[in-house]
Amino acid sequence: MDTVGDLARTLVLRSHQTRLNATMDSLSVEIATGFVTDKASHLGGDITELLSIDRNLAKLETYRVNTSEAGLVTSTMQTTLDEIQSRSEALSQDLMKVELTQTDEMFSTLSASAESSLDQMMNGLNRSIAGRFLFSGTATDTPPLVDSEALLAELETVLSGATTVAGVESALDTWFDTAGGGFDTFAYKGSTTSLAPMRLSSTESAQVDIRADDDVFRETLKAVAKAALASNDVLGFSTEVKSELISNAALNLQSSQARVVELRAGLGALEGRIEDTVARNSSERTAMMIARTELVGTDEYEAATAYENTRSQLEAIYAITVRSSRMSLVGYL
Repeated sequence: MDTVGDLARTLVLRSHQTRLNATMDSLSVEIATGFVTDKASHLGGDITELLSIDRNLAKLETYRVNTSEAGLVTSTMQTTLDEIQSRSEALSQDLMKVELTQTDEMFSTLSASAESSLDQMMNGLNRSIAGRFLFSGTATDTPPLVDSEALLAELETVLSGATTVAGVESALDTWFDTAGGGFDTFAYKGSTTSLAPMRLSSTESAQVDIRADDDVFRETLKAVAKAALASNDVLGFSTEVKSELISNAALNLQSSQARVVELRAGLGALEGRIEDTVARNSSERTAMMIARTELVGTDEYEAATAYENTRSQLEAIYAITVRSSRMSLVGYL
């Protein structure tokens, strides 16, 4: 009978140990996370509201990722447009100097400056973030434009044989502006389809549809390329043609700047809308987290007290178990 009693006592002690260990594990999780572990039991079996809150929080997390991406893309695009605008303004002012000094040295200097600006502008339009090219439409894995050296080499071939300003500008207009023309088939390597709108919230979306084949970029690149090729030795333009091409390029750049400003203004408005949406989403997420805490949050003081009580009980069980294991017949004599 004593053996049976000892065995029963051991089983009871082990059962209590297991239960108390499980309780301590649960309480430690609740203290660490601030939420109850058995949410269904805590809510009396009705978890409908909790599920609704969790779904909304999951959506808000998706919106957070989307707004972060949209903000980064628009900010980088704005930087590129600012660079193009600044270089256009500076270059147009330099090119106007051709009216004052018409020497081969000045022509070469101004054309070299235009060639450098063309390279910088095209590199800007070929900018990427994490391997995604910003101005390529849906072809985000492809740089939208060839490099400036390849562009000028192709245009040198296109302009071969042209000897007048009218002939040069007509050839450039055809190459840059005609649908399916040289710019579309040779220079632009991106997609003609813009990216789909990104969902920013339940009511807001943003579409960043600026591509490197936009008319404003064609116009700007055409003007800069015109000035860069004016002093090309292979083309061999006369002094009068060089001077007029460079002067016209300066005027063209001044004209295109207004369109760049308009493009930047539209992009700036989109940036502002994204920032407003981020603020609203953040407020909504805070409200949802408060509501979730009210539903299944724990009282930290009560949880800590319960943890200490459970730990004390467990220590007592261990002490009893140790004493029981040391008992022998000698102890009863």
